[in-house]
Amino acid sequence: MSDFAGGSREKTIVFGILAVLVVVLVVLAQQLLSGPDDGEAASPAEASAGSGGNGGGGEPVGDVMALMPYSEAELEAAAETARAFVAAYSEVDPGESDDERLARLSPLLSEDFFGAVEEFVLSTPNSGASRGTPQRVTAEATATAIRNVGSGSVIVEVEARFMTETGDDGGAEPASYAVTVVPGGEGWTVYAFQDAAVGNIAEEGA
Repeated sequence: MSDFAGGSREKTIVFGILAVLVVVLVVLAQQLLSGPDDGEAASPAEASAGSGGNGGGGEPVGDVMALMPYSEAELEAAAETARAFVAAYSEVDPGESDDERLARLSPLLSEDFFGAVEEFVLSTPNSGASRGTPQRVTAEATATAIRNVGSGSVIVEVEARFMTETGDDGGAEPASYAVTVVPGGEGWTVYAFQDAAVGNIAEEGA
């Protein structure tokens, strides 16, 4: 089994991602509250005051995280689920059967994605390492960005660095994946998974 517990570095990166999202939301909120204006642009001080108060008939912004469909804790959990899946998926154990591998991955999979993993992923060599590799391979996975936050899904970019039992990556470049996670039950599960350069897959209607 893989160790799915995230280290301090992963938590720091996730908080950094959330900080960037907060800044973007502040800017968007200021633009929405200011509205179209043919006159002189408001000063930064006026914009700041307008975004934090009750003036202009608009609702107070206050906590910008309130504008998000998910809380900070939920987004952190979403990023951790994406990271844990990439780490688990990338692990190569020569002594592990396909059924054992599926059982190891299944707690992280949504019902919609389970069939795809069972039919395709288990019959395809792992990205970055062949299933025929005679030694165990693990991956140091890190959530590096949140690409999209929708009402029904979150897309997280995860970087994986493949390591052999000796702790050597063989000089290989890290691989980047876009992992779509959806809320379900008491946490998050993986809805889609692909190379980060391909694009985004969001849940329908998200």
